[in-house]
Amino acid sequence: MGRSKNFLLAVLLVFLAAVGCGESSSPNQTAAMTEAESEATVSGEAPTVVEDSMPEATVGASPEAVPEETGAAAPEPEFVAASEASGGQGFGADGVLAVRRGVHEGYERVVIDLGSGQNPAERTPEWSLSTPEDDGVLRVSLPSVVSTAVSDGSLGDGFLEGFHVVRAPEGGVFVDILSSEAFTYRTLDLADPARLVVDFRSSGADARIPPPTEGGNNVVTTPRAGETVSNPLTVSGYSRNFEANNDIALLDASGNVLAQTNAASNDWAATWGYFEATLEIPEFTGPGTIRVGSQSARDGSFEGVEIPVSGG
Repeated sequence: MGRSKNFLLAVLLVFLAAVGCGESSSPNQTAAMTEAESEATVSGEAPTVVEDSMPEATVGASPEAVPEETGAAAPEPEFVAASEASGGQGFGADGVLAVRRGVHEGYERVVIDLGSGQNPAERTPEWSLSTPEDDGVLRVSLPSVVSTAVSDGSLGDGFLEGFHVVRAPEGGVFVDILSSEAFTYRTLDLADPARLVVDFRSSGADARIPPPTEGGNNVVTTPRAGETVSNPLTVSGYSRNFEANNDIALLDASGNVLAQTNAASNDWAATWGYFEATLEIPEFTGPGTIRVGSQSARDGSFEGVEIPVSGG
């Protein structure tokens, strides 16, 4: 009986020693796992995140185009007032998947998601940016992009008003972002998935150049309202009129047609199409009106925009 008790006691001691060894090794395993997970999170490229920011609103995109915006942020560039910028590399993306907006502390953000076919691309393709001084329009040109899942939209109730995706005359597309106020900006190239980010900071004053004239299926970027025009007169913009048709006319103060022409946009079904026309106009003084649009299919009436100008 004594031997049996001793044997059972020995087995019990061996069992407790084994359990103790297993418990002492688990903190090291947990620490190693946490360290590995932390490294994966920090090393992955992710969009900049601001804790007090609102998530970007997606316009016309599939959920795959919107990455989960978590992780550590890389150092960010300063806001500038430069009239031109460029970046990206190669032609790895051929489509715009979405245009998103976000409101952050001190600035508003626009994100252009870029893809190959219907899938997000890995890297941002070549792009260039232009924004004339004192103008409220920032234009991003994407020469390798041929398709878009979204053509226009509102950018909320802040100082950024809206955007249009337009078939560019030289190939590719451009995205016009319209602001009611003067601004400085910064750009961020983000990869895997490819996103071009433009952050806008308001300068606290209205843009000095009047915004493009918008109405219905027409946006006229040249000339702007209130400009003095002379011969020859160039009228340009983009539209989505039926069959890409744009009727363009210059009228005097009495409504008499001084010059007129017709121009076709380079698209109207898939996205907004660019147009440009030159009119030979007579000398005139006083107020005038440039009219751009098309005839209504219902009753033949004019549908479009009217831009007040003056003769030189």
